[in-house]
Amino acid sequence: MSDIANVDKKTYDYLMEEPPERWARSCSPQRRYDMLTTNIVESMNSVLLEARELPILRMMDFIQVKLQHWFYERRNKAEGTFYDVSCWVEEELKNRIDLAFTLNVFPVDSWRSRVEEEGITFLVDLNKRTCDCFQFQLDELPCIHAIATIEKRNIKKSDFCSHWYLKESWLKTYERQIHHVGHTDSWIVPESVKSQIVKPPDFKVPPGRRQKKRHIPATEPSKITFKCGRCRRIGHNRTACIYSPALHPFSRKHREE
Repeated sequence: MSDIANVDKKTYDYLMEEPPERWARSCSPQRRYDMLTTNIVESMNSVLLEARELPILRMMDFIQVKLQHWFYERRNKAEGTFYDVSCWVEEELKNRIDLAFTLNVFPVDSWRSRVEEEGITFLVDLNKRTCDCFQFQLDELPCIHAIATIEKRNIKKSDFCSHWYLKESWLKTYERQIHHVGHTDSWIVPESVKSQIVKPPDFKVPPGRRQKKRHIPATEPSKITFKCGRCRRIGHNRTACIYSPALHPFSRKHREE
């Protein structure tokens, strides 16, 4: 924070308007994952972009089929893996092993070790699953210092991962099946529901074409890439081009080169 204050005092003041518990993961009193995604409603909204044009019952059938496919596909993937943890965790641990091999490990006792990285010493306690870098505690996955200690003792890395990352938890997430609701004639609807009269919502349709795509906020980076039609470079258009025109592949000069 002192480095940020030296670079831009306004940014520092803006961050400190709220307590660090609200924006710093290391200060959060709750367990927080290291990945923040958009609202699940927005994610499902993009999946149902075309299905929203269907009648309500057909849209419900589309959602049921989509969820059924997702659960079946993920359940088969979890059952087919030979790792003790999920595929993502196994890949993450493999990426950290390459960095862990460059560290120096000095055992203290049967559980604790000193790990040196670029002149900085970190104390790793495998029994408490802690490391001075705090990544071991926050991610509940072995950090590079913990992996270096684990490899030194030739023990399984999956034993020091949270149970949420294990294969059993992965299977339990998708253990249930999504069944078809059947034809409307086979539904057993209580009389209390049949007697209710559902009126259309009191909503005034605004003029113009309906909005189908979500509004992209100014803080979100744009995924649109511009390609110049003059020099064939990416990042600008023909109007702002300052480069020489690209040679046509069938031009005489191009053949001579």
